[in-house]
This record gives sequence, C-alpha cells and structure tokens, in this order.
Amino acid sequence: MSGLPARRAALQALRAVDEDAAWSTTAVAAAVSSLTDARDRAFAAHLAYETLRWEGPIDAALASVLTRDLDDVEPALRRVLRLGAVQLLVSQTPDRAAVSTSVTLAGEQVPAGRAKGAAGFVNGVLRGLARRGPPPPPPLGDDPVAHLAHLTAHPPWVVADLLTRFDVARTRSLLEADNRSPGVTLRAVADRGEVLEALAADGVSAVPGELAEAVRAPGLDPSRSRVVADGLAVVQDEASMHVVEATGVRAGDRVLDLCAGPGGKTTHLASRVGPDGAVVAVELHPHRARMVAEAARRVGVGVDVRVGDAADPPLAPDERFDVVLLDAPCTGLGTGRRRPEVRWRRTPADVASLAALQRRLVVPALGRVDDGGVLTYAVCTWTRDETDAIADVVDAGPDRQAVSALGRRLFTPDVDGTDGMFVATWRRTAGVGGGG
Repeated sequence: MSGLPARRAALQALRAVDEDAAWSTTAVAAAVSSLTDARDRAFAAHLAYETLRWEGPIDAALASVLTRDLDDVEPALRRVLRLGAVQLLVSQTPDRAAVSTSVTLAGEQVPAGRAKGAAGFVNGVLRGLARRGPPPPPPLGDDPVAHLAHLTAHPPWVVADLLTRFDVARTRSLLEADNRSPGVTLRAVADRGEVLEALAADGVSAVPGELAEAVRAPGLDPSRSRVVADGLAVVQDEASMHVVEATGVRAGDRVLDLCAGPGGKTTHLASRVGPDGAVVAVELHPHRARMVAEAARRVGVGVDVRVGDAADPPLAPDERFDVVLLDAPCTGLGTGRRRPEVRWRRTPADVASLAALQRRLVVPALGRVDDGGVLTYAVCTWTRDETDAIADVVDAGPDRQAVSALGRRLFTPDVDGTDGMFVATWRRTAGVGGGG
C-alpha cells in the first residue's frame, strides 16, 4: 500500500520518543535512515515531527470522538491514532489515505489474534474524527491562555508564562514560529566562503547567517553532507553561536566551560582562543564528557575535558579564568522547533527544580572569573524563572559591587530566526569570594 513505509518509519520514531524517552532529532534520523527514497524520508520526518508538535490539540480532538479516555488506549494504538489524526487535521492528507493506512498499521501493532479488532477500533475513531473535525478554540476574549494553547499547540502553562513577558500578539508570534521547521544552520570551521562553495557544488542552497561563521542551509541533510563529514562545518544553531559571541572571548584567553556537553559551544570557544589559549570543559555526565572530547577531535581543537559537578568543579581552589561560560541545564523550551516533544515533556515543577539548580550554579561560576574577566550565563529556554530571575541573582547578589552587567538578551524564533536562547554577561571588576 502506497505510503506505508514512510508511515511505519514515523511510527517507529514516535515509539522511540514515547517508550525510550529519545529525543526526536535522534529518533527520526534513525527511523528514516532505512528509507531509500528522499521523498519517503521527508514525509516520514514530517509526520513524526507534526504528530509530536500537535500532540495536545490532537489528543483533545481524539477525546471528542472516543468513548473512553485516551490514556486507557494501549500505547501502540494511541500512537497510531495520533499519527492518523495529524494527517486528517494538520497535514491535509486525504481522509481515505490517512484512515486506510492507519488501519493497516493498527493491525501490525498487536498480536495477530487481535489485529481485526484493533483495525476496526482505529477505523471507527478516525472516521468519526474525519466527520467531526477538530474542536474550535476557546474564544480569545474569554480565555487568552486556552485560546493560544489550542491555536499554537503549546501547554497552557507555557503560554501563561510567556504572557507575563509579552502581549497576546507577540506571544502568538513566538509560539507559531516555534512550530516552524528551522532547517539546518552550520558553523563554518573552515573559511565560510569555502563552505558556501562546497555546499553549492553539492547542489545545496545556502546563505550566510548573521554572524561571521554562520551558514544557513535549510534543505541540507547533515547525515549525508560532505561538508559536515569532511569537518568543514558543524551543525549549530545561530543562537548558540551568539552565546560564544557574548563572552567576548579572544585569542589567548583561558576559558572555563561549565555544563559543557555535548560540546558545540566548547569547540567554538576553543577555535576562538587558538593555540595560545586554553579551554577547560567540565561536564557532570561521563557520556556527555566523551561527546565533548569527540567533538573537539572532529574539528581539530584542543580541549581539557573533565568530569565533575559545575557547582564544585575539579579545579584548583584558586584557579581563575578570563572567560567562564555557564551553559546551564534548563527546560529546553527554546529548542522546540527541533524537538517539539519538549513542550509536552516539561512541567512547571521542572521549571522550579531547574531554576533552583541554576541559582546553585551561577554563584560559584562567578567566583571562577578572574579580575577583568567575564561570566556568561546561557539557557535555551524562555521561562522567567530560568532567565531574568537568575540574572537578577547575580545583579542583586552579595558580590554585586564587584561585577558590572554587560547586558542580557532573549533570542526568539520569530524575531531572530533562531532557537530560543537567553544570554546574560557580566564583567568582574574586583575580587569576588567563592569559587570552591
């Protein structure tokens, strides 16, 4: 049946995200790798990402036609229903193709003795959904949070948090941009002109980004790119490059990169300091520390990778640096263009626990900055508690007389065309205690 291989691959990716807690970037790439046709790979990736992105509204629509709670439907069939529903409600797939392929997939997900019943169940639910269509959003005037949550496929708590920062129109703009596929951005390791020429020779349309090393190549498949394989460039969102830019790092600087995995910013810093500088990368998790070391090896830069806690890094007590980057653990909501499932995985409780961790990390990070040096704090999210509230800890902390704020900025997909990223930087102007 036409289209089944792509749909099976999409379902495989959804299963990995659901059952193995894999991130979609990894799960989708693995699932589509066996498809030989580029159109099938693109269709499978589209279905998987759209199903993850629109999970909340899709579940609400399915609930309107189900006679039992969606949570009571076994996970394998729930994934088939979601995959079918996204074709009916989002991707504008013809009803017959969406339903018939979902019925076939349902029969494949259960033991043979139950295949007919599973197929009939999915057939009935999706045909009912095709007749009824999606429920309308709550009126904007009655409930702006629920209205925007429905229209943009984001949890109400995410919408409510953004509405403390922006008005309704800007919040909608940001969240709609968070739903658009970002394409690929590269950081040129070789000369950017050389990278652009190599991409053009491979038939890839690419343009320079805002920063000197940035290359935007929307249609590039990095796993099949000669430019990436040959080490001429690495995949990195431009917001991450802006983090390194904010540090003001220069040739010859000594740099401490805390929470360094997987290593994209680390290697960028190392390329900036050159052979006369040094980068020490501290990462709590050994497997992520190995990723940093491997990233450095691929691009040919030297990095001293150490496994340890950023709150008490494996350094000499009096060791200080020209630049300290704290790329702190966070909710990651700013990566939703690439990993749409993050919005449904995270909860307000995660914000509270991660903000507490960030507060615990930022003070000792400041203590590792040498006189005249800088601290840059970065998180790929936009919640107030993880961004401005953490910067306020430094601005109003016990060492506030010894530091000078150099600025803070929130990058967003609607205005900057990047992932969501908060960056704040301070210069140390006098001796600061701490640093344990």
